[in-house]
Amino acid sequence: MRRMAFSKSAVVAFLCLFVVPTKQHVVRDGQAGFGRPNPANFRDTLNNNNNNKMDLDDWNEIFAEEYRQMVDQQENQDDDGDEDVFSGKLSVVDDWPLDDPKTGEVVGLAADRIGNLHVFHRADRKWKPDSFDENDSYVHQSSGPIALPTLFTLNATNGAVIEKWGENLFYLPHGLHLDSEGNFWMTDVAMHQVFKFEPGKRQPSLTLGKAFEPGRSNGDVERFCQPTDIAVTSSGDFYVADGYCLSRVLKFDRNGNHLSSFGVEDFQIPHSLALAEDLDVLCVADRENMRVLCYNAGIRDPSKLGEPEREYTDEIMGRIYAIAYSQSDGVLYGVTGPTGILIPQGFTIDLKDDAHYKTDIIAYWSPDDKGFDDPHALAVGSGGEAIYVGEINPENIWKFEKEEEDQ
Repeated sequence: MRRMAFSKSAVVAFLCLFVVPTKQHVVRDGQAGFGRPNPANFRDTLNNNNNNKMDLDDWNEIFAEEYRQMVDQQENQDDDGDEDVFSGKLSVVDDWPLDDPKTGEVVGLAADRIGNLHVFHRADRKWKPDSFDENDSYVHQSSGPIALPTLFTLNATNGAVIEKWGENLFYLPHGLHLDSEGNFWMTDVAMHQVFKFEPGKRQPSLTLGKAFEPGRSNGDVERFCQPTDIAVTSSGDFYVADGYCLSRVLKFDRNGNHLSSFGVEDFQIPHSLALAEDLDVLCVADRENMRVLCYNAGIRDPSKLGEPEREYTDEIMGRIYAIAYSQSDGVLYGVTGPTGILIPQGFTIDLKDDAHYKTDIIAYWSPDDKGFDDPHALAVGSGGEAIYVGEINPENIWKFEKEEEDQ
């Protein structure tokens, strides 16, 4: 078990602003479940300070600069060896995309094998406080589906839009996944459904959930309640994170037959999934608990499906909106959203326990170290050389590249 080494001045500066219990990375093998963290944690403190949010300049003066220096000084790599070691840090690619693709709220991203980026967005529709009633039913069904294209394909080199589709299909898009066969998987939180589209097809080949019927319990496997994301194995079996109003992950076979559910009541909004198939691990962004929970994916041994394996969290990790795995580097990327005074930022986790790294969270990153505004989606490009982040307000799409460190 490894911890980040914080300088005393950074910790003191932070604790002078807030009383924050310590959070840590815990590895728990074979337990029945992670469970909910103590509700008297620092999320409540941060939420209480939303009305007194400091601007970025003040934040930088008090803590951010000190923190960046601290991260830069961490010795994440071993001293011996000549090889190039990935630092976990990312640098934004300037002038990408060259032209504004003019999307709506960017809620899902996925990269295909040839490097193109697929963007799932809400066009001219917004998720508003009154979009759902007290029973989690969508109240604007009479408005019909979004009439504009909700799926854009961008050229990886310059970000130019090369295809648009998805009009008159979705009411409130959320999650996007592209599997190894090129199938598109999407969730719609208004419809409470999951869809699979085969390459080039514009009608779903598989639909799960009952349209506009929210599930009322974690035991209901025929309905979802605002499902958030999907992850698909190379064999075609898939996982669904469900969701905003339930707390579980469900696994289905490639034909949509329910196999099992796990993580029940572990989450406060399981918002994003990342499958590390080579490690037989499925990680979940437990958004409101501000942590990443990783479970046995049950690929090698189905009897172990859902066994808790790892938990990642940190003192400055805010609400986690999206995660994505890069097999080429064995790292998990994530992005955090607005959380009190914490800067929305990206982070990199050593998921393979590589001996080169002495900490689990090996880097934090953001556009020019200034923080994001409202990130919601994340994708790793082909080969792991490019990483993309999508935001909902403003509707930005960022491209990052890896920074290498010569050891």
